[in-house]
Amino acid sequence: MPRLGRLLAGAAALAAFGVMGALACAAWSRAHATAHAAQAQPGEELYALNLVDGDGRMQPLSQWRGKTLVVNFWATWCAPCVAEMPALEKLQREFAGRNVAIVAIGTEDLEHVRQFRDRLGLHMMLLAGGYDAIALARSLGDEQGVLPYTAQFSASGKLVHTHAGALKPGQVEQWLGSAD
Repeated sequence: MPRLGRLLAGAAALAAFGVMGALACAAWSRAHATAHAAQAQPGEELYALNLVDGDGRMQPLSQWRGKTLVVNFWATWCAPCVAEMPALEKLQREFAGRNVAIVAIGTEDLEHVRQFRDRLGLHMMLLAGGYDAIALARSLGDEQGVLPYTAQFSASGKLVHTHAGALKPGQVEQWLGSAD
């Protein structure tokens, strides 16, 4: 029995070292991926996209390069998303002549985006991002996958503001006021 006990203890020690090694490798991989991601510009992935608008036309997000860009991620089933859409549309009209674009990327398909636009009578740029829109929002800092999620990019393409959850009254105006 003493020999069996030593064998079991040795096996347990090897298993523990294996688990610790795997955890250390996973931690290193996460740190390395985080460091690599920090080097990449968050907006580059966004500006490289082409998404379909509510009319079914392909819209390259690169068309907003050189403008202050506010991107709102939303869904038709998200009550705070729906509630803030009229305010975002109003802001788009108010800031359109000031080199600002407000674009809303839905997490659903074209048909849902179109029906939503028509039901609310919206004229702002609504794009159908589908489920991939959630991954895009995460790459822009939405670590929890919260909707709505809003990000502002400077005219030079730098991510300058983000907000998870419903926007506070005047929040985007404050962001845009500091962008002039």
